[in-house]
Amino acid sequence: MSAVRQAVDENWFEATPGCWCGGRSITVSPHSAAYRVCPRCGAHYAARRLRADCIGKFYSFEGYWQQRQQSKHHPVLLERQQLLEADGRVTFWLDAMARHLPPKPGTAVEVGCAEGTLLLHLRQRGWQTIGIEPDAQTAATVSTGTGLDIRAGVFPEISAPPCDLFIANDVLEHVPEPLGFLAAARNALRPGGILFLQLPMLEKQQPDFGAMTDKVFDPEEHVFIYSRSAVATLLETAGFEILDNQTAWRRAHEIVVARRLERPTRPVRHLANLPEMFSRPWIDFIDQLNAFAAPLGLRQFTNWSKLWEYPWLWHNGLSALNWRGLRVLDLGSEQSPFPWWLAQQGAKVSLVEAGRNWVEQWEAVRAALAPVEVDWQIVDGCRLPFADATFDVVTSFSVIEHQDDKALAAAEVARVLKPGGVFGISFDICEPELGMTFPAWNGRALTMAEFESTFWRQPAFGQTGSPEWNREDIGPFLRWHRQTAPHHNYVTAAALLRKPPGPA
Repeated sequence: MSAVRQAVDENWFEATPGCWCGGRSITVSPHSAAYRVCPRCGAHYAARRLRADCIGKFYSFEGYWQQRQQSKHHPVLLERQQLLEADGRVTFWLDAMARHLPPKPGTAVEVGCAEGTLLLHLRQRGWQTIGIEPDAQTAATVSTGTGLDIRAGVFPEISAPPCDLFIANDVLEHVPEPLGFLAAARNALRPGGILFLQLPMLEKQQPDFGAMTDKVFDPEEHVFIYSRSAVATLLETAGFEILDNQTAWRRAHEIVVARRLERPTRPVRHLANLPEMFSRPWIDFIDQLNAFAAPLGLRQFTNWSKLWEYPWLWHNGLSALNWRGLRVLDLGSEQSPFPWWLAQQGAKVSLVEAGRNWVEQWEAVRAALAPVEVDWQIVDGCRLPFADATFDVVTSFSVIEHQDDKALAAAEVARVLKPGGVFGISFDICEPELGMTFPAWNGRALTMAEFESTFWRQPAFGQTGSPEWNREDIGPFLRWHRQTAPHHNYVTAAALLRKPPGPA
C-alpha cells in the first residue's frame, strides 16, 4: 500500500523576503529551482517559507511524523529510536559532544527532540533533560511513552530553561528566522554552554548530496541549506565560538559544535563586526540606499564591507543631522549613492575624485535628481581646492588607504571643516602581526595605531586617549571578509570626529 502524502495547505506559506543576513538574489541554486543563492553569506534559501503561525500545523503528529515520513521512506516517529540506536548515530552524537562537554552532567535542552532518543541517553548519563516539540500531540505522546519532560510549542516563542547543552539536530535548516533562534539558544545557555547542531551542509569538495539532494532541497521543509562557511558566519553573528565545523555522521548529516561566546559590552564598536552588519537596522539602511541607487545606475552593495561602513556612520551620528542647507564634501565619490542621497535630503554637496571617469554619470544623475545642489572637483593629490571652514560635514568612505600623504589628508579635512563640523570616515586596517595583508595595488591601509596618531589625535579634532577597539570581532569579520574576495585579508573601521565649535 502506498503511503498517504501529508496534506499541506498553500496558504501556510509566504514568500521569503531574502536570506537571514539580508542578502537578496535572483541566482537560482544549481540543485533546485525553488532555491536562491545568497551573495552575502553563501547560503541557499527557499523562495517561500512556512508561515510562523503554521509551524505547529505542518509539524503535526499525524501529518508530519506519520504521513510525510512514510512518503519519504523514513521511519515514523515511534520507529526512530530503534533506527538511531542501530545505525550508530546516537553513539556518534554522544562521542562528539563528550569532546567538548565538562565531565559533570548539567541540563540539556533539545529543540525538535522528536521521539526523544538522544535525551533518553543523556538522562541515563545523569543529565537533566528537557525536550521541545512544536506539536502538542507529538509532545504528549513522547512524554507519555518515555517519561521525558517534553514541552509543546515553537521555539523561541516557547522559551528554553537555563541549560549547559543546547541541541538542535536536523532543525536549523527548517527555521525561518535562524538568527533569532540562535540568539534565543545563546540566551538559554549558561556562560560557556555548548551548542550542538546536525544539519545538511554543502561542501566545496562535494557539490551536492547525491541521492539525498532532492530530500535536502525540500522547499516545504527546509528554508535554508548552509555551507560550512555560511553556518560559521551565522553562528559567529549570533555570538558563538565554533569548536568543531569539520565533522559529519554521514553526508547530509554534518555536525557543528559551538560555545556561547562572552562579548564585552561596548558603547561603540569602531571595528567592523558581524552582529552589527547583519542586524536589522544595518540591513534596512543598506536596503534603502540600494533602492535609491538602483534606478540611477549608482553602486549597490551586496557583499562588501560597505554593508557595515555606511550604516555605522549613519547610526552613530549622521542620522541626527538636519541636512537641509548643510555643505557636504564627499571624498573619493566614484559611484557612491550616499552623497546623492544626502543631496536629495537638501544638502549642498561637493564631490571629489582624482579623475574624470565618473563625470558623465554624475551629470546624468544630477539631471535625474534635479533640482539637487551637487558640484564636483577633480583633485590630483591630497590638497583640497576649497577655502578654510567651508563645509559642515566631510565624508570619506574607504579612501584614506589610497592617499599617499595621510597626515596631509587629515590636516586638509580639518582645514576645510567649519568649527563644530563633523568628519565621518571609514578606513581599512591592516595589522601584519595579526596575519593581515593588504594588496600593494590598492594603496596602503592604516594600522590602528596610525589612525590614532594621524586622525584621532589630530589637533583640530580635540580627541584624547584612544578609541576602544573591539578586537574580539576581528577574527569573525576577517573570516567573512575573505570569502567576499581573496585579497580581503584586512578589516574595516569607522569613526565620527567633530571639530570643536569656535568662540561664541
